[in-house]
Amino acid sequence: MIRRVKQKSTIVIIIAIFILITGGCSVKQESSNVQVPAAVPPPTAKGADVNQYIIDAVLDTADKVLTAEQQVIYVNNDDVELSELYFHIYTNAFRKQETAPFLFDDFSRAYSRGFKPGYTEIEAIELSKGQSRKALEYSLQGVGETILKIKLPEPLKPEDSINLRFKYKVIIPPAGERFGYGDSNINMGNWYPVAAVYDDEGWNLDKYYSIGDPFYSDVSDYTVNIKAPEEYIIAASGSLAEEKIEGGYKNWKFQGSKMRDFAFVASNSFRVTEDKVGNTVVKSYYYKGHEKRGKEALDIGKRSIEIFNSAYGEYPYPTYSIVETEFPSGMEYPGLVYISTKYYDNDSNANIFMYTTVHETAHQWWYGVVGNDQIDEAWLDEGFATYSEGIFTEMEYGEGNGDLYYKYLEESAKEDIRSKAYDGVILKPLSRYENWNDYGPAVYTGGAALLNEIRKQVGDQAFFIIMQAYYDEYSFKNATTEDFLRICEEVGNTEFDDLFHKHLSSVK
Repeated sequence: MIRRVKQKSTIVIIIAIFILITGGCSVKQESSNVQVPAAVPPPTAKGADVNQYIIDAVLDTADKVLTAEQQVIYVNNDDVELSELYFHIYTNAFRKQETAPFLFDDFSRAYSRGFKPGYTEIEAIELSKGQSRKALEYSLQGVGETILKIKLPEPLKPEDSINLRFKYKVIIPPAGERFGYGDSNINMGNWYPVAAVYDDEGWNLDKYYSIGDPFYSDVSDYTVNIKAPEEYIIAASGSLAEEKIEGGYKNWKFQGSKMRDFAFVASNSFRVTEDKVGNTVVKSYYYKGHEKRGKEALDIGKRSIEIFNSAYGEYPYPTYSIVETEFPSGMEYPGLVYISTKYYDNDSNANIFMYTTVHETAHQWWYGVVGNDQIDEAWLDEGFATYSEGIFTEMEYGEGNGDLYYKYLEESAKEDIRSKAYDGVILKPLSRYENWNDYGPAVYTGGAALLNEIRKQVGDQAFFIIMQAYYDEYSFKNATTEDFLRICEEVGNTEFDDLFHKHLSSVK
């Protein structure tokens, strides 16, 4: 996700400088002289099987209710037996005003129509074996009852799988958030029961924090069928496999392989334009009257994919969708991103619009393909995506403009430390941030500035080899800060003890 409304927005100031140089995003300078090593080929999953989600959903756009039946084939990829399984029910955080998440500390913006609850009603959870079904014991727990605990009738052994079936109803709140509806769209982010991650620390059962992106997930395969009124268009993670109209409704079938999440946006106001770059179909969804920005989103998305394909390694999914929504900024999901409708004003916000789109596109690599615990190590995706804005700048507008971007990142990080916006340590869990104004400087600006320090120490060629090696080794996996630092030292053939201690004191 991108943060654009800080009291002292680093990126907004960068953009202001950029405007002075270029006159706006439509002016293209000379190409960068930076030599990027040949990118790694499209990654493929290595190792264990992944979970499978098969969801049949009906969207009632009038009452703002979604009913669903969901099959989950859960694979135990760990070396311990599991006597229970845990799922996140993120929607339940929206049930009460005390737990309802809202971005950028602005409740009145998020719930401009007044607060109404959103939540999931679970009707049944069953174990499926062949033709037989067995009801399972389950309970809701945690802050906001966002954690679903399912007791298994017998332990699930390593490498074994289990077939679960859910039946539930989702009540959608009037919220301009990841999950919620506005005047022109229904945002369905983090809307279905999704398996919690079991790692070296056990089950990760964190609450839905209002700060940052409080999500951590494994890749899975998805087949999602959505039934909605035929006048609605649905943009979704994954690729559209089939669509058909029956009795005034349209059935949309989406499929996606090795994705960390599945989100969709429904609207009866969408216009769509698309084009292809390499092996990827890029789609832009926008509202009537925003044709100019809709076309720009398509062009920026295409160029971003070209640049990041070259810099990091190829985008692995066949479709990428950029979607205008009633959301305060930008938000990333695999194969799909939200971009705020306020940036689609044709007379303003040109550079903010461009950088938001670039930033969220970069998240397809950093978060989407290479995953991380966004609760404990948010800099691994947000810092990487912010630094990718700089890479886009130097490749699209010339090395000199890229240098200006990086210089300001460094100076802004120093100023944030001097002003005590943050303490210089970027590796902290969400629970240790008071608000967005100390989270943003640390994980966005501080994280990007650290990457630039590494680049200056090892040089351009080694830096891009590091990024490509990291992308290749941890594609479709969850990486940690230690994993990235190991690759930095191995590829860079140097030690970073002083640098890492300065910014990552909890690691080294």
